[in-house]
Amino acid sequence: MTTGASVAFGLALQRPRWMLAAALAGLVTAAFCWPLWPGLMSYDSLFAYTEARLGVETMLWPPAHAYLFWIFERLGAGPGGLFAAQTAILFFAAALIFSLAVNRAPIVIMAFAAFAGAFVLFPPLLGSLAAQWRDVTTASFTLLGIALWLAAAQARSKFLLAGAAAAFSLALALRYNAFPLVFTLLGLMVLQPFGEASGARIRLAALALAALGCALAYASTVWRLPDLARPPPPQAFSATQAFDLIGMSACLDHSLLPPAVTADKPITGDQLRRAYDPRHLQLAYQPRDGVPPILQTDGAGAVQAAWRREIPRQWRCYLAHRTLVLVEQLGMARRGVFYPVHGGIDANRFGVRLARPEAAAQVGGFVERNSQPLWRRPFVLHALAGLIALAACFAGAPGRLILAAGWLGSAAYIGLLFVAAPAADARYIFPPNAICALIVVLGVICLSRPRAER
Repeated sequence: MTTGASVAFGLALQRPRWMLAAALAGLVTAAFCWPLWPGLMSYDSLFAYTEARLGVETMLWPPAHAYLFWIFERLGAGPGGLFAAQTAILFFAAALIFSLAVNRAPIVIMAFAAFAGAFVLFPPLLGSLAAQWRDVTTASFTLLGIALWLAAAQARSKFLLAGAAAAFSLALALRYNAFPLVFTLLGLMVLQPFGEASGARIRLAALALAALGCALAYASTVWRLPDLARPPPPQAFSATQAFDLIGMSACLDHSLLPPAVTADKPITGDQLRRAYDPRHLQLAYQPRDGVPPILQTDGAGAVQAAWRREIPRQWRCYLAHRTLVLVEQLGMARRGVFYPVHGGIDANRFGVRLARPEAAAQVGGFVERNSQPLWRRPFVLHALAGLIALAACFAGAPGRLILAAGWLGSAAYIGLLFVAAPAADARYIFPPNAICALIVVLGVICLSRPRAER
């Protein structure tokens, strides 16, 4: 153990190497962002950017993403500023975590290289990171929360602990479904803010910080800034309910859809099977010969009523449909990973365009081609992380509680998507993917410690 190291979570935490972490993150950020500048942007990222420019009018998605765009607009960095920042925060946090867990700088660099290499080894990670999606910012602030929490434990610093709580709060504010991912980490932070030897006072302080962070994250999804008005609440779950009804109908071979969804035209089970695709609800709305159009409507509440009525009756078909979606989500389907990368920047009124479209196309092509081999898909990364976290717990390895909390949060995040996702986009699971990449590298470090240090 070196001078300045402190024991917490079973780890001999080293003094954080802030400058080394910043340098490593800067190198990767520059190399990654240069060909993709100012970041790929799809409908929802352009929606957030529009609200940053024109004002928040709806809570369809949490407005924290729009606020981040607004900040970088005011700084003169434009959307590319957020693209670079979310990338830099992600890799800075990972490098800082490794510097806290490892004594020697060369090993820190090797661990960081392994983490960065996971984004190439598992291309859906790279494809998601290439875009201005709130999934990336959610992961970035979650990792930053872990890094600042470990740094707080090493220095026994309430200031750094407050920073960790703020980072977790930002992660919560960015996605409605982020709570399962952060909950286990926040819970462990409250129980052991400075490790096993934490006193009652610091635990109460951690509880207060966590509660305040959760309250602020929730408030940000109800009241907009700066006037604290209450825009219309989100109604996104009705889309998931329509997806479930279509999936159950395809399973049952007869329609469960309310008449309003097909404009009062009859639709058969065979037609619904042709329309249904577990990869995305929107695919069912595409015109098909011989299939009545399926409309994007909740039928004035008819979809919700039908969903509540049919789920208890048709639970087997519901689970079958949801399992198909999960199989696509994790890349376990024979046909490969669905939507691992966005193609560019959609047409927009603000003139935001790729600076180097040819280079961006090469990155996108790499992701598309290399996401298909079975061993490079997300489910492999999650299985590896689960096995390593389990091995660490059985071996009594240092850091096992953090590894277990991270993996359980990742599993809970995907569990919520099992019942809530209207699509199986690869990007939806980017936050748990990034956590699992961290668990694999950090878990190998913890398991490699001599038994005498455990």
